[in-house]
Amino acid sequence: MAFRRLIGLFALFSGFALLLNIIAGVSLGLALGATAAVLLGGVGLALRGQDRASRQWTIRTASVGALTGIVATVCYDISKAILSTLDPSPYNPFEAVRIFGQLLLGTDASALGVLLAGGAFHFLNGIAFAVAYTFLFARDGRTTVRRAALSGMGWGLFLEIFQLTLYPGWLNVGFYSEFVTISALSHLVYGAIMGVVARAGLQRVIAED
Repeated sequence: MAFRRLIGLFALFSGFALLLNIIAGVSLGLALGATAAVLLGGVGLALRGQDRASRQWTIRTASVGALTGIVATVCYDISKAILSTLDPSPYNPFEAVRIFGQLLLGTDASALGVLLAGGAFHFLNGIAFAVAYTFLFARDGRTTVRRAALSGMGWGLFLEIFQLTLYPGWLNVGFYSEFVTISALSHLVYGAIMGVVARAGLQRVIAED
């Protein structure tokens, strides 16, 4: 259990990198490189003490988490896009993607480069947070669909609290109520999808053992 939690915490590396940038002013690229190195080194050391079956389980669980993250992040973005069209204010729910890109490439980079870099970091976060959830809370798929969805939504709300604590001041959000509503509902969608997909993936892992 301790090994599983350790891997889950290491999977939050991109979130820690962003935290270092927002709070300490460390370059996002530098912080991301440093936390990624800690991830690789820490996981490598942790796996060295495990037997072959444990290492295979870790790899397959991480794969489930990564696929889960892709699906959940796409649903998260779709929900944000739909909710923003229903809101009459000019609030842009994808402004953070542009900021991510500028932090990685600089303000002089092309608009396309900024969009691609920011989008890549956004998806990296969505995938990494899902991998962390899969190791920390998914419980090998041994739960009901309802509980899996609720568990994922709880994780989504945790991420929402993280955003609400840091993003409004960092992004200078002008439409705060719109930001909170769209962000919160989108994280609930992200979490529910994540919980259900992770459960299904882990059940397949168990069935293959």
